[in-house]
Amino acid sequence: MYHITGAITFCTAVPKVIEPHYIAQWGTIWLLQRREKRDRKHFKRMRFPPFDDEEPPLDYADNILDVPPPDGIQMDLDEDDDKSVVEWFYDHKALQYDPQRRVNGTSYKKWRLDVETMATLYRLAGQLQGDLIDPNFSYLFDKQSFFTAKALNAAIPGGPKFEPLHRDIEVDEEDWNEFNDVSKIIIRAPIRTEYKVAFPFLYNSRPRSVEIAPYHHPPLYYVKADADADESGEEEGDRAKRASFEEDERTRDESTPAKWLQT
Repeated sequence: MYHITGAITFCTAVPKVIEPHYIAQWGTIWLLQRREKRDRKHFKRMRFPPFDDEEPPLDYADNILDVPPPDGIQMDLDEDDDKSVVEWFYDHKALQYDPQRRVNGTSYKKWRLDVETMATLYRLAGQLQGDLIDPNFSYLFDKQSFFTAKALNAAIPGGPKFEPLHRDIEVDEEDWNEFNDVSKIIIRAPIRTEYKVAFPFLYNSRPRSVEIAPYHHPPLYYVKADADADESGEEEGDRAKRASFEEDERTRDESTPAKWLQT
């Protein structure tokens, strides 16, 4: 619901979507935006200054209020490859009244899609789907590490900053520190924040409310299928490297003296 002046928008309902369908829609829009950035058919670069000094500003009620909004940007789906979603992909609350009851109804709370439809939606959302599925890639950037950083009042470099969880102790008000404890090992070099978060009980004097994150997950050897790969699974880069290696071996053999080969 929009205000008549256009200055504010009121949300009268909580929007509910089918998550794979929603991500696939934004994936297609991402492709169209890339094409628009390349071709510049609908939007032109803005020239500054946008208005002349003597030109009066445009009035919203006279120039914008009565202008009908243009149609939404939509990708032309293929009738064969996208046949499972082509009829309802850009519908508002798609499949709400589906006879196959893939959505529970007007409440739009539950949905159930078949494998073919999910595969098509995943392919359309491929531009927004990350290729990094290795959990080791997000080391120290998971929830446990962030909870520990907040409990220790520390900030991981490049990560979020939090308000301190415990405010009842300061560094200068500790009961014992490196200057009044003879049995403590004195480390003159500053301890990195990553070490304190990864091993809170080892590098902190008083760890409280910390969570131990996994140190390492099993290694992942997943290789994404490339469109340039041939039937044997050998990619263009591998073939180029192999050809270069064979050429080096041939050159080395030709430059080797015959007497070395006889010996």
